[in-house]
Amino acid sequence: MKRIITCLVSLISLNAFATMIEGINPELNFDPNIEMKSSFTSPRLNVVIENYYFPDGPQRDKFEHALELLDEIMNSEEFKRRVISYVREVNGEWVNSYQKSYLWYNRDEVLSPEDVYNVLMEGNEKMRPSTLAEMNLNSYVKVCRWWEKWSTWCRKVIGSTAPSKSKWIKLNWKFYRKYEVNNMVANMVHEWIHLLGFLHGKDRMREEVPYVVGAIAGQLAAEIIEFGHPLSVIE
Repeated sequence: MKRIITCLVSLISLNAFATMIEGINPELNFDPNIEMKSSFTSPRLNVVIENYYFPDGPQRDKFEHALELLDEIMNSEEFKRRVISYVREVNGEWVNSYQKSYLWYNRDEVLSPEDVYNVLMEGNEKMRPSTLAEMNLNSYVKVCRWWEKWSTWCRKVIGSTAPSKSKWIKLNWKFYRKYEVNNMVANMVHEWIHLLGFLHGKDRMREEVPYVVGAIAGQLAAEIIEFGHPLSVIE
């Protein structure tokens, strides 16, 4: 019985730490002096849209546009630059690191920003182990019914995954019915990063890999839409 309870708690915790919650907004700061020594682990990350279920209408067009932009974003030099040069303030100092920067619960192997970038480009999803160097996307939209609308998920969760047992990303229609393309890109990248094994902790979540890198992808999407290409924020 004790073992069953422990397993249930682990599953609940894992799922709870693989969500994107409304109102957690990362601050994107970059160090212009960080040298770009890292190279792509593979020639490119192949974005593979496997399955998606999304309501018809104008928002579906935006969603499909977001999916189309992912290949350009994830394989751009500017994406690499921002992921590797991200800095956050810790005890009054700027540090080039991510909060809770390790895969799954392996806290003994903390990843540098370059390591994080290489993990992204490797595309080693737990539930798609034979598809390295691929960003495999399977998603569906959940429309909460009237009897569900007061649940925490329906009220606050933008998207969620169960990375240790499913390849699917669940998206909340409450948010996606009004999202712009860049918001969708940010959330899809956030949730896909969970599938690689980056989970949330309890502190400073907005400085973790899913939130920060998702925000970087969304930032680049907005720049591509407005200016036609990702502009550098590092002078």
